[in-house]
Parts: sequence; C-alpha cells; structure tokens
Amino acid sequence: MLNLIMKLIVCPIIVIIAANFLTNVNFPYVYQPIVIGITLAVVGHLMEIAILQKGTFWISNAVDFVTSALIIYFLSYFFAGADVTMGGAIITAALLTVVEFFVHLWLIRSGRARKEPSL
Repeated sequence: MLNLIMKLIVCPIIVIIAANFLTNVNFPYVYQPIVIGITLAVVGHLMEIAILQKGTFWISNAVDFVTSALIIYFLSYFFAGADVTMGGAIITAALLTVVEFFVHLWLIRSGRARKEPSL
C-alpha cells in the first residue's frame, strides 16, 4: 500500500515536471498531467502486483517503460489542447522508469514484491 501512495504522489509530479521542461509535452491545464500521473500510478501498481518478482526485475522495468510511454501518448489525445509527441512521451516514460528502477529495487530487497500463494 505504501508503494501505491508513493506512486500517486511521484507519478503526477514527474509528468508535471516533464510538461514544464519539455517542449514536446504540453498540457494547457494542470489537471491533465495529474490525471495521467494518477493513471500511470494505478496501472504501474497493478503491473507490479502481476509481474514484479526477484527474477523479473528487468522485464518489469521494460514493461513499465513501454506501458508508460503508450499511456502518456494516447491518453493525451483525450484532453482538449494537450499536445504530446511520441518523443515527449518516450522521454517522460524514461524519467518515470528511472524512478521505477529504484522503487523496484526497494520492493524486491525489502521483500514486498513476494507473491503469496493463492488458496
């Protein structure tokens, strides 16, 4: 649960930072990158539950990167005035993946990425 809360804070901040510093990521309203960031946080958390284990560290990071880039790019089409190029989505996803790299390391090392046997 701590991971989800952390993601709900960090993901929107990273998307807002990318929107302010990258010329190919433009959101005219502040709620737009926040909605995309929350979507990224929820999807990323669900993917960690499904994929992340000790042996799937790099696969999980790669899937996070591709999924984040696609979500950022395609979800921006649903917002009036938003303009995100594929390059901007890839750079923003790369920034998110750098953060996710360290989060995944922490989850694995702390044992929080362990899967419980299902009944």
